[in-house]
Amino acid sequence: MGRRHLTPKEIAEQCKQVAREKRMCDRTPWTAMAIMCGYTVMKSEGFKGIRINRLTNYVNAMEEKWSAGKVDLEELRDKLMEKADWSIEYKQYTTEDITAKKGSYAYWIVERQLDPQNTINELSARYLLFFYHGLMELYGYGKDRLTRVERMMGKFLRGYGEDNNVVHKWHKELLEDAGIVMEMPIDPLTQTSGSIMF
Repeated sequence: MGRRHLTPKEIAEQCKQVAREKRMCDRTPWTAMAIMCGYTVMKSEGFKGIRINRLTNYVNAMEEKWSAGKVDLEELRDKLMEKADWSIEYKQYTTEDITAKKGSYAYWIVERQLDPQNTINELSARYLLFFYHGLMELYGYGKDRLTRVERMMGKFLRGYGEDNNVVHKWHKELLEDAGIVMEMPIDPLTQTSGSIMF
């Protein structure tokens, strides 16, 4: 028969992980998505350093415009839907999505993760939206090529879901094969490499 309860040490470790991810949720998705998107176009489209860098700069410029209130995300979603017949949507998680019993430790720990997870999902979705628009605007991508990249991205996301340390491999390959260095997520408290999650 398996254990019914976590040890105090295991509980402390879980709380530490939640605290770290909360600290990093404003930055981690952006840097992790840059690595994933760069890796995807390198593998799918044969992009190298200059084209990946140009695309990354486009995404960052779009984020600055969005922060200044100069970008309408709904309009971008509509343009992507018109061009590709699919788009990028963001769904906010609420306490209604928690499957654990209310009042339990499992419920409490998941509830603590809702805000950071929503921040991560929102930033990741926005990055992807800007990324696909960059492919359209900078490189003239239409439905077929956008869908090819999106399918490759889905494949890599599934691999990431099985082992998020694969981002380190992508980071290394981007340097070795495309000659580009991507920033790795850094924990602002410890100034060390932190969780790579999105």
